[in-house]
Amino acid sequence: MTISHIFIARFTSTNCFVLILAFMTMMVLASRTATALEIFSGHATQGGMVIIKTDPLAHLTIDGQTLAVAKNGLAVIGFHRDDIAPVDVVAQYPDGRHDTLTLTPTPREFEEQRIDGLPQNMVTPPQDVLDRIARDREEVSQARAITSDLNGWQQDFIWPSHGIITGIYGSRRILNGQPRAPHYGIDIAAAIGTPVKAPADGVITMVDDLYFTGITIIMDHGHGISSTFLHLDKANISVGMAVKQGDIIGEVGSTGRSTGAHLDWRINWFTKRLDPALLAGSMPNS
Repeated sequence: MTISHIFIARFTSTNCFVLILAFMTMMVLASRTATALEIFSGHATQGGMVIIKTDPLAHLTIDGQTLAVAKNGLAVIGFHRDDIAPVDVVAQYPDGRHDTLTLTPTPREFEEQRIDGLPQNMVTPPQDVLDRIARDREEVSQARAITSDLNGWQQDFIWPSHGIITGIYGSRRILNGQPRAPHYGIDIAAAIGTPVKAPADGVITMVDDLYFTGITIIMDHGHGISSTFLHLDKANISVGMAVKQGDIIGEVGSTGRSTGAHLDWRINWFTKRLDPALLAGSMPNS
């Protein structure tokens, strides 16, 4: 073997080593990029919903509680109206690495609404009605506690009905001078019989006529995200039905404790009350 042949052999061997090292480095970097824990959409604010992107095989926890991860690596969390404390989302990867994403909800200012002239028995119901209200709340809580692997929450939500917004998320109502719990939905004034559509894909988990909210529908969108539709005139679906975004599920009404025809649309992440307007954006022109 000549000196030139030895040089070429060593040069080629060195190049191969360098190329292999570079390839391995790129693979490691690509792996880290693919398993990064980051915000995919939304932002942390009171009433907001945040979708997180991570490795589909990662195990996620939020403040120590397991957070479900979809097959595409997306996960969702929500913030209540009064949440102010930061939360830590921790991802544990199959290779033993872990990441932490800290989310601190941005505070918001909320309005007050005063409604006078309501019948006193609707403001302070008698005991038998209070018992019914307690049963209603338990039924609603059970429906909202359902968790599934549905992926409707990953869609861009649409408004279930179009009309004039007369009540907003987070506002506190004072009924006949008595402060009440904040309003956790969006009130959309529309004529009785106006169609109500599914804002995203889901499965119906509750249909009932409740004391306060009248004919009420709850729909599971998956991973703890649910929509609730209140004061309906009619429900066109039944429990267990799968619906697609845009399907008609009921009609606007004024049932229950209502001051006029409207749809009260609410969104939950388990027990956290979210602001539908942050998911659906501005009301389209009718």
